[in-house]
Amino acid sequence: MSAMRVTDPARGQGAMRRRAVLQFLAALGVTVPAGMVDAVLGAAAAQPAPGSPVPRLGVFTPTWPDMVELWRQLSRDWAPLGIELDIQQGTLDTFVAQVVAEQKLPHMGSMSWGGAPDRLDPDYFISEMFHSRRDIKGGLNFGHYHSAEFDRLADAQRAETDVPKRQQLVREAQRPIVEDSPALILFHRDIIHAYNKARFSGVTPIFGNGIGFPYMPMAYMGLTPLTPRKFIKITTIYDIASLNPFLTPEIYNSTTLRLMYATFVTRDAKADLMPWALESWSIVDPKTVDIVLRPGSKFHDGKPATVDDVKFTFDFINKWKFPALSRVSDAVESAEITGDHTVRLKLRTVYAPFVANVLGYAFLAPKHIWENLPSGLATPADWPNDHPVGSGPWRYGEWKKGEFIQFAANPDFFIKPKLEGMVVMPVPQMESMVGMLERGDSDMLAWNLDMTLGARISKSADLEVVRTPTHGQHEVRLNLAMPPCDNKAFRIALQHATDRKKLLDIIFSGAGTVSQGAPITPALTQWANPDIQAPAPSIDQARAALKDGGFSWNGEGRLLMPAA
Repeated sequence: MSAMRVTDPARGQGAMRRRAVLQFLAALGVTVPAGMVDAVLGAAAAQPAPGSPVPRLGVFTPTWPDMVELWRQLSRDWAPLGIELDIQQGTLDTFVAQVVAEQKLPHMGSMSWGGAPDRLDPDYFISEMFHSRRDIKGGLNFGHYHSAEFDRLADAQRAETDVPKRQQLVREAQRPIVEDSPALILFHRDIIHAYNKARFSGVTPIFGNGIGFPYMPMAYMGLTPLTPRKFIKITTIYDIASLNPFLTPEIYNSTTLRLMYATFVTRDAKADLMPWALESWSIVDPKTVDIVLRPGSKFHDGKPATVDDVKFTFDFINKWKFPALSRVSDAVESAEITGDHTVRLKLRTVYAPFVANVLGYAFLAPKHIWENLPSGLATPADWPNDHPVGSGPWRYGEWKKGEFIQFAANPDFFIKPKLEGMVVMPVPQMESMVGMLERGDSDMLAWNLDMTLGARISKSADLEVVRTPTHGQHEVRLNLAMPPCDNKAFRIALQHATDRKKLLDIIFSGAGTVSQGAPITPALTQWANPDIQAPAPSIDQARAALKDGGFSWNGEGRLLMPAA
């Protein structure tokens, strides 16, 4: 792994800033060497002089094979523009430390975003990624995009409860993203998973989840054993970092824990909202929501789950302001018990995607556990929670970091799993995962396969490959605070120099949907704007855009900054 080499002009504040970063990373469940954090706290590259060569553009990319190939292709495709790249590779933890926690994106960086259920509502990919209020440390607007018009539309759609009116606002909000080009949103890669069909039936592909991601727990509920062994062995690339559900917002960790800690609502096999820990919900008015706890609910230790636990959950989150659950505390002002099974939630402001993005993210916490934590904790997020007690369809069994996490079916859940248990094993190498599935050492490969490996697996009579579309996306984010990325003509030129379909064909054999340049996949027809398109791929148009923006080239073909 190679880290970003930068310097820090504010050495006097270094220790304070370093502690802040470490605290933020701890809240994410990420452990990063102190030296790496120090390296992250550097200043941006020096400002290039007017008429001077455009500097080598700093790029941060994860070490994933698809990202390595992406930048190999982009380096070739952008070379005719006279652009040179300085590509730095690192892990996901490095990305969180450098880019998200400290907002230290170099000129640009690439990332893929998974199809979590709370991201099916368009507010996540609009407001979280590009609203100016999220241009903060830990925010996802790490490209520093600011547009008053976009912010107005993003805020308006969030506050609009009339669905057709909100759909129109969401479509309008996507237009500035395409026109201003703060990011190159490339494609929405299909999810390709595989399983042993001789051992298990009842596989449920769900949009954005595939058959094996933990994002949507309904994917596991129908799995049925066909042999005497009643539990399934699943492989994935990542292990979790913590058993504390209040600690980390990282999607794989948080959704894995929500198999045990039931969210209030979830998504069904069609990816539509359905009650989960709740029996129902109702919108009383735009700032008042009544929720009804499912009668007869129990926690895994046998104690009943009651409205006292529901109220405690929201009060607890508001008291401690957990970074991982900020969307909950930002939205819910108070919780009041109004009946044997009913709690009334008062919202701080009108929030149209509340049910999907808050009730689908918040989980039911047992009051009798979390109100009796050991003393001396700075925050309940610091508690290791070695024996999690939730109310979801899967109970905690055992976790051996780097080896497996084991779950047992919860017979008291309102939908009883057809399996007796699951064992999820982190296997860092894709080839190793494929080999385990082929040898029968695992039953399901629940990480993104490419088409070549999928074709290889399909040759086995007992194995089946399942391909599912997603709203997740691959993107290149540009740092609008650093020249030349602060120049709109330069960003438009990069759009023209990037052939999305070619990249999808080369990297993923065409398995996916080419982006329109907006953060909403065309597959979500109720939200996508059919009238916008990414700039057409053309080097000639890219060079023309640069020329119109005042850029020029020297005798060696190197791109020069606009003259003063």
